[in-house]
Amino acid sequence: MLKKILFALFAFIAMAQAYLPGESGFVSLEGGHGLFGNPAGLAAFDSWGALTDYQYDDGVSQFRIGGNLNHWGAGFDYRTDGDGFDEARWSVTHSTDLFNRYVFFGSRATAFRSAAFEGTEWTYGLGVMVRPFRFLSLGYSCDNLLYLGPESMDRVHNVGATLRLGRNFGVSYDLENWDEHRLLFELEMYGFRLGFKMPVYGDDDEYTLTLSTAFGAYNNFAVTVFDDYLPKRGAWGYHRSRDPRASTSAQIVYVPLDMEVSEVESKFMFVKQNSIGLWEVRNMFDHLLNDRSCGLVVLDFSGYKGNVGVSGEIRRLIMRHRAHGGKVVAYLDDVRPAVLLAASTADRIVVEPSAHFSWRGLGGGVTFYKGLFDKLGVKVEFLRHGAYKSAVEPYIADSMSVESRGNIETLYKDLWKVLNTFVAYGRQGSSRSLEDRVTQLDSLAKVPLVTAKYAKQAGLADTMLYIDQVPSYALKTFFGLDAPYAHFKKWQPTDLRMFDEKWAHRAKIAMLNIDGTIDSRMERAVVESLHRLPGSGMKALIVRISSPGGSAIASDKIWYALRHVSELGIPVVASIGNMGASGAYYIACGADYIFAENYSIVGSIGIYGGKVDLSGLMEKVGLRSEPVKTHEHSDAESFARPWTDEEKAALQDYMDDFYNRFTGIVSQATKIPQATVDTAYGGGRVMVGYKAYRAGLVQALGGLDDAIAKAKEFAEISASTDVELVQINTRNSFVVPDPKAMMDYIVDFEQTKFWALEPALWGME
Repeated sequence: MLKKILFALFAFIAMAQAYLPGESGFVSLEGGHGLFGNPAGLAAFDSWGALTDYQYDDGVSQFRIGGNLNHWGAGFDYRTDGDGFDEARWSVTHSTDLFNRYVFFGSRATAFRSAAFEGTEWTYGLGVMVRPFRFLSLGYSCDNLLYLGPESMDRVHNVGATLRLGRNFGVSYDLENWDEHRLLFELEMYGFRLGFKMPVYGDDDEYTLTLSTAFGAYNNFAVTVFDDYLPKRGAWGYHRSRDPRASTSAQIVYVPLDMEVSEVESKFMFVKQNSIGLWEVRNMFDHLLNDRSCGLVVLDFSGYKGNVGVSGEIRRLIMRHRAHGGKVVAYLDDVRPAVLLAASTADRIVVEPSAHFSWRGLGGGVTFYKGLFDKLGVKVEFLRHGAYKSAVEPYIADSMSVESRGNIETLYKDLWKVLNTFVAYGRQGSSRSLEDRVTQLDSLAKVPLVTAKYAKQAGLADTMLYIDQVPSYALKTFFGLDAPYAHFKKWQPTDLRMFDEKWAHRAKIAMLNIDGTIDSRMERAVVESLHRLPGSGMKALIVRISSPGGSAIASDKIWYALRHVSELGIPVVASIGNMGASGAYYIACGADYIFAENYSIVGSIGIYGGKVDLSGLMEKVGLRSEPVKTHEHSDAESFARPWTDEEKAALQDYMDDFYNRFTGIVSQATKIPQATVDTAYGGGRVMVGYKAYRAGLVQALGGLDDAIAKAKEFAEISASTDVELVQINTRNSFVVPDPKAMMDYIVDFEQTKFWALEPALWGME
């Protein structure tokens, strides 16, 4: 029985992966987190963490403990023989990486006390590591470079090199203070990592063998056996980043997406809402892709809420996972366009038996308020430039204009065509051509089918099951295994980084989110973030846009800030997701290159503005406003009176001027003649992404990964260099309600507003 238990324990450990904690004497490695040894190793470790070890040899006990954040670490080292010999070191380490992680530099300040002398010796040391290739690391450190105290500490120089031969074997050579030569051989097999250290030349004649292994995704343990065959040192290491290779066995991974998935995570006052951001979803798929046990993934879309831009990104992530050999099952309890877009590329789509099936096409309505305002005595005085700029119509008209209706109807038809095509493309199980499948899907919209069985009959789902039945179904379908009691291992989307031991070079690219309506608060936050970008080490900037627009003035300020970033040598690439219309498209034109999805809403080049005249309502309820002013037009923005003809002409002149500026900026960004922008694509027209691409309003069709590839190209980052995407703002995150912002809104009410905003024509999820 004991043998079986030991064998099972060995098998469990053997599936884990480990790094070698505690081997910090080799200056070309990041062993020991960089807390003890070469201080440059702190940044190379690339994770928050902690390390402790204990050693007892020849009557001397040594205890070390330390912890580190991204660039800072602190450690404590204590030695004693229990008979009068005591010494202690307190240290603080700082480290950073340079040139896309080619070079690591660090320094350490140490306070040293010993029974051999009175007082405290203060020392300062430096370290550097260079990794010119993915398989070679060169290191140098100098301890006691500077010193102050009762003892004159000798400087200790260390140089070394490590060569990684493949993924599982490495050899290191170390030279300590020019006279102690050592070798370290590392071998990883069956989830263990072995480190054999041997002396080559000098007074050090100690051989050691270290065995380390991982427990879970965050902890590693190691034991060191000395040349008398006795284990004399034990170490425990923790890293906050999750090790995707630490899973113990193959599993069916269950990932709930039963929530709102948006471009950025929404928070309110310290409370996380039932939502996640697209960045977390991408990060989760990266973990799944690098975890060898996650070959079979079940994505639960029950209760999923996400616009088509987000759904399209999830669709691509599923395709990427399948391209690397993984199997994906999508589970739906509500069959509708945006969910099907996200799930369409899965190997199998399973629907809950009582699921609702909605495939009726696209539709919406506009509520007109003019009749109500007339009865109340309220007059909305809006002016616009662009016959297709329909946002003003609900307030100044009783019905849609011919231009507005025609533009929106065309938009809906184009969007529906794109959705049909993408969903049909994803469901390629049929032998019929893509065109035939698109025609069949479109025909479904003519009948209001609402039950799951119709989704299955139409080929939009493979079977109907309850969620607990999916594991058995998946094993039977993909592997022919009968496992009626199979179950999931649940994974939540996470923002934790992966623990990455590769020595790959990595460049940082910033990502700026323009999500939601553009207002002065967004403008201040965005411009402030962009001002900090130069000198931050970011090689490029991606502007991820999912917005109908907003304040014309705020949009112009953000556009200028983007152009300024580009002129300083940081290339800017725009990625339009669900919508990049009006002021949001204005901002996109600040990029050096614009991507859009086929189904993005793009355009709406125009402006409108105005104010509310409450004089009629005030008269009805007995209110009277008496102005005091120095000039005739001083109170032009007051809601207590209408505009004069002269004031209207002045405001229209402002909007005409801004519109001319808008079309000029579009022309500059797209190289389309300004007159063509105005006559063919301006005036408030909106269109789907593929039409915007044909027109030249965007340079390419694609998603976030395409934008990253283009940003690497512009920044001259080699294809082999990994990219770390760094979000520099989160527009939808609020810590506490802002009283100043509320007061600003009240004060701003009596001001003329100018908007480059497209109403939410298509809020479909």
